[in-house]
Amino acid sequence: MKILHITTAFKRNEEDIITPWLVNLLQEQTKNSDVIVLTSGYGSIPKRQTFDKIHVRRFSYASKRMMKLTHDLAIQDYISQHPLSVFLLPSFFITGAIECFRIAKEKKIDSIVVHWPFPLFFIAFPAKFLLNAKIISVFYGAELKLFKNKFRMAKFIFKFICKNSDSLIAISNSTGEEVKELSGAENVDVIPYGVQMKEERDFRKDKLILTVGRQVERKGTEYLIKAMKLVREDYRLAVIGEGPELPSLKRIVNEENLVGRVSFEGWVRDDELDSMYERAKIFVLPAIYDSRGETEGLGMVLVEAMAHGAVCVATGIGGITDIIKDNETGLFSEEKNPEDIAEKIERIIDDNELYARIQNKAFDFVARIFSIASINERYIELLKGGRNEKK
Repeated sequence: MKILHITTAFKRNEEDIITPWLVNLLQEQTKNSDVIVLTSGYGSIPKRQTFDKIHVRRFSYASKRMMKLTHDLAIQDYISQHPLSVFLLPSFFITGAIECFRIAKEKKIDSIVVHWPFPLFFIAFPAKFLLNAKIISVFYGAELKLFKNKFRMAKFIFKFICKNSDSLIAISNSTGEEVKELSGAENVDVIPYGVQMKEERDFRKDKLILTVGRQVERKGTEYLIKAMKLVREDYRLAVIGEGPELPSLKRIVNEENLVGRVSFEGWVRDDELDSMYERAKIFVLPAIYDSRGETEGLGMVLVEAMAHGAVCVATGIGGITDIIKDNETGLFSEEKNPEDIAEKIERIIDDNELYARIQNKAFDFVARIFSIASINERYIELLKGGRNEKK
């Protein structure tokens, strides 16, 4: 099978940990399929790259100096910070569509998987219209808020995308229900991210609390930092990831006198990230609904943490509820409540029996539902299957 994945961003070098869940899925697919990724150009990054049999093609939509619409920020966020960059969008879609058509025709692609279909579906649509290529649209949740909020009068765009997709995938049950509500589609397959599982449960933990992700408002990291004031002093917090909230978070650490207990690690290599997961006793994702009404579509970092034996505390909102079952695979904390976050952390530290029970149940749950092999099987089954029936 020949599969073309279209995404706004993909790893730029071996050390880049952007969208690691997608990289893992595609690596699994290369075992039995030819996999090509089409993504946008970024600065002076080469137009053609190969990572572990994943062939990456980048389309150039502007000069190298100006190709910064994606990868570091979401397109809409970049445009909000650099308003004149909106004039790059026509070139972005035209050059992307031309390259997609060229690849689909030359490589005789069987299926085109569009990640974040709004707006990337329109890069794939000419190949469908002219070559009858099969399109599978994958929704992650955040883009749906655009149609509920800013783009309420343009729901027909969303319905057009869904009607002209051969199959629809959502990464969580909550996202799947939103897709049905907005599009009127009857069938939406829920296929989450996947992770590589360890063969043995040899968990050796430090007094380390970990949070991982691009530091944006909806991650809610400020509430975890404030919670550290109430957590016993022999535990420290490591924050992995960059993002626009980082200066504010560092300021909070200074204001709360937590400089010695909270560290900012930035982005780290895959092996370093694995080591941090291995050492972390507790993982926290204090997600919130941000000022745009967005929250976590799934919370893949929770799955990664569970696979490494960390016990998780997370806000029970959005797609997180597909992963955390309160008191079974983790503990729920209240949104924007440092006191409650601290109480849940302390409860895990104090109760060894609770910790061991949740740790083992979470590991079994992830192995059963989120292993990369089983997730890929579901993708391939769908790619080989027929068109979903929609209203």
